[in-house]
Amino acid sequence: MESLNKICAMADWDDPELLEMMKDVLNLDIGKYPELLETRHRKHWEWAIGMLAMKKAGKMDNNCNFLGIGSGSEAPVFYLTNHAKYVFSTDLYTITSRRWKEANTDMLTNPERFAPSQFNRKRLGVQIMSGTNIHFDDNTFDAVFSYSSIEHFGGKDAAAKSMKEIERVLKPGGVASIATEIFVCPESRELYRERKIHCQFPLRLFRRYSIFSEMFTHEELEQYLLASTNMKPLWPIDYSVEKSDLERAVNYPNSKTDKVHIFLNLKGILWGSIHIALVK
Repeated sequence: MESLNKICAMADWDDPELLEMMKDVLNLDIGKYPELLETRHRKHWEWAIGMLAMKKAGKMDNNCNFLGIGSGSEAPVFYLTNHAKYVFSTDLYTITSRRWKEANTDMLTNPERFAPSQFNRKRLGVQIMSGTNIHFDDNTFDAVFSYSSIEHFGGKDAAAKSMKEIERVLKPGGVASIATEIFVCPESRELYRERKIHCQFPLRLFRRYSIFSEMFTHEELEQYLLASTNMKPLWPIDYSVEKSDLERAVNYPNSKTDKVHIFLNLKGILWGSIHIALVK
């Protein structure tokens, strides 16, 4: 891939470096490799492309301290303990609802329960913390990561606040790896234009599908995640999508039954994942 700052695509699984990182992060044995190609899931992509970005930025070594924001009990938390000096995983670990099972409170005292593979327990710290109020000093971390979390922090201004906090705790030259959800169809932009006029989505959609308020358009991603700090993208941001990928979008909320999970479709509105790596 020419850029690791991009929207998830089916073709990304054909990239040898990304696929190898995905295998490592998920801790798959050789017998599971065909299944990985068959079940192309954007969540696995987020983890792998994020870790690959960290590796290419020179942060994947035993001298670097990592901070996970809204990182729950996800695979990168455990993977990094074998490749970093220390990993702090933070989230609202008091939530045990079905929707937010990744932030189970048991992670605070028994992270072994959630580990997909062997990890270095001595290099892992787990704390309850909000992504908009990070309780660490300035210039503390070599790298910060957050995957499909920042859109849930309480709105676009809260996401911008989180980005400022991430920039603050990063050391000069530190890297932030962020994945979030982005609209990928023209109809979504029309919805947002209408929201700006009426200060909300059309009631026919917003009342039933508040999920639409959490995602970013291209313009909002630029405004709230990129322009909110002085950090610079490590690669040019590629917003392109393949028409064939859009045509395979799975229906939300029944997406768990589909093997290929790149884009989702709700009432004709399509969205997927985008990853951005920034350097302070």
